Amino acid sequence: MGRLVRIPLGGRRVRGFVIEVEPNRRSSTKDILAVSGGQPIFDAALLQSLRWASNYYVAPLSVVLEKAAPPTLPAEPRKPFRRAPGPDSSGFGEIDFTRSVAVGTRRPALAWVGSWRDPDWLESVRPVIDAGMNVLAIVPTVDEAGQVAGLARGLYGDSVVLIPEDPGSAVTRAWEESSSGSRLVIGTPRVAAWHIESLGLVAVVEEGRRAMKDRQTPTIHVRDLIRTRSRFEGFGAMFVGPTPSVELIAAGAEVHRASRPWGLVEVVDRSDDPPGGGFISERTVTAIKSVLAARGKTFVFTHRRASDASVRCASCRALRRCQKCGSHVGNHLSCRRCGTEAARCAHCGANRFESMGSIPSRLITELGVRIDAESVGEFESDRPVVVGTERDLAHVGGFDLAVAVDVDALLFGHNYRASEEALRIVARVVGSVRRGQGFRAILQTSAPGSELIAALRRGDPVPYLESVLADRARNGFPPVTEMVAIEVRNDQADLAPSLLEEVAGSTILGSVTSDIGTRWLIQGDLRSVKSELRSAVQKMRDANVTVRVDVDPIDL
Repeated sequence: MGRLVRIPLGGRRVRGFVIEVEPNRRSSTKDILAVSGGQPIFDAALLQSLRWASNYYVAPLSVVLEKAAPPTLPAEPRKPFRRAPGPDSSGFGEIDFTRSVAVGTRRPALAWVGSWRDPDWLESVRPVIDAGMNVLAIVPTVDEAGQVAGLARGLYGDSVVLIPEDPGSAVTRAWEESSSGSRLVIGTPRVAAWHIESLGLVAVVEEGRRAMKDRQTPTIHVRDLIRTRSRFEGFGAMFVGPTPSVELIAAGAEVHRASRPWGLVEVVDRSDDPPGGGFISERTVTAIKSVLAARGKTFVFTHRRASDASVRCASCRALRRCQKCGSHVGNHLSCRRCGTEAARCAHCGANRFESMGSIPSRLITELGVRIDAESVGEFESDRPVVVGTERDLAHVGGFDLAVAVDVDALLFGHNYRASEEALRIVARVVGSVRRGQGFRAILQTSAPGSELIAALRRGDPVPYLESVLADRARNGFPPVTEMVAIEVRNDQADLAPSLLEEVAGSTILGSVTSDIGTRWLIQGDLRSVKSELRSAVQKMRDANVTVRVDVDPIDL
């Protein structure tokens, strides 16, 4: 089982996976032409998890199985090693949370709430490695995986295996090496389906990030695959980061507050700013100048698109929000969540607005005028004041001051996940600041009394996330209900409705047309209808319709 093979199909030799062996079977099954590679790709326990993923994400099993395979053929069998005596005969013991994590199926998943840049969580896995088992750490990006590896090598030396992103041959060599002894294996989401022998624990760093969910079908989420693998394969699951996801809390993860996830937070109320005062308040400018005078470094975080920036009424200075659903409107003429026209201020009825947010180039220009043009630059520069966006957050750290220019554009976003994502993103901005006296983050907002700001000040995200979960439950949003988005190209949209009608027992919403394609949303208890959905999707593909199936969509 689990071997890569070559089989005949339609006059061609194609790659396949052995998922079952039945001796003396008499049927028309064709013979295997060749066995590829020197070792199995998966075992029976991992196959259970991959079958679950195939069913849950409405994807062909063959596509899911590919995710367990390295990019090139493994040439040599993995070196067998003898597991050191573990805490019990199964290799999974009970370890005190005060110094480590619980391993095995007797405990729920652990949400380790703290900064992943704090090496304490890496030190906590030592008993697992000392017991002769492997530990897998999954990190959102290549750069952050390198940072984790740097911390880990200070603790475990040559026992750390960092999985490269390319070339394929190097990735396969790392795949082979990952099971050769008591190791800490570190990689990006591509390794979530890998088979690693004697796996005692999987640690997932910042599981709520968008990078932890595949964009293309099958849209597998690392968090859910690892939780499922943990049940089938018997290893421990630990989720590390300052802000666990609402889904993790809803699943009953055991929360362990390791330390305060971030440092001091200062709030600047932008409603006090005079009209036309610019993107940066005078109080924030003063703070940046103070850090500059002390030869410190400042990170200024903003949004890339001007249309995403917050806008306020020029008369009453209330934040421009949709009168019907309360979401952020920005520079748009209507609400992107509910479509309601937003020509006038919902608070006073005036029709003149001014921008409060920015895009990097405009912000750099303003900072250059108000502070010092020679001291301000883009994130990639070596200037003491750098301006960056979300894509730069994977590389930040060690700043004396961080400024979130426009928290409101995140908090009142049109997505139902906006408040959770706002917490996650702003926490990453705040976490870029060094710990210690005199270092802080500044949050500019017109809603200083919001629960989000209170959570950031308090340094404890869990009560806020629990309130978000309760709000989702009241409105029927995930994770209390299941959702699947079906997307096809606009020129192929005519075929989809009749086929989706075959999916009984669920609510079908749509269609909604965009520049990219047409989307339907299927909502309800979908466990019993996914087989019907699979059939409908396959019929569309057989008719040459390009279909994207997004299970548990992040954006609606």
